[in-house]
Amino acid sequence: MRMMRAIKDHESEFTIPLVIKTGESIEGEERETEWEGWLFCRNRAGVEGWVPKAYLKPESGSNSFLSLKDYTARELTVRTGSELMVLNEESEWAWASPQQTSGHRQTTGLGTRPNGIVIYYCISPLAKSISC
Repeated sequence: MRMMRAIKDHESEFTIPLVIKTGESIEGEERETEWEGWLFCRNRAGVEGWVPKAYLKPESGSNSFLSLKDYTARELTVRTGSELMVLNEESEWAWASPQQTSGHRQTTGLGTRPNGIVIYYCISPLAKSISC
């Protein structure tokens, strides 16, 4: 797994993230965003968030989509210098877990940060020296 380091503080903007389960039907719509491959969605509880299009199957004749896998739109709050383990990447975003000082992965704190922000705003590979 790839390691990254935060080069800028980031506060999560979402206190209640969108969570969907495999097979769940959700509403989705195209919205302007700088990242391709995402739909803005709402679950039955009314919670909204961005979901990778690759995780959704359109249902015929509506704005409804069927979830192909479990997903949460939780973002990480990180501080400059925090080390992150990249667990997965999809549609220019990375799922990451913060590292404790002992190097062990925390069991909480999974979230997403855009790969577009990897270089430009928030996190960078440990092997490189990148600054804002």
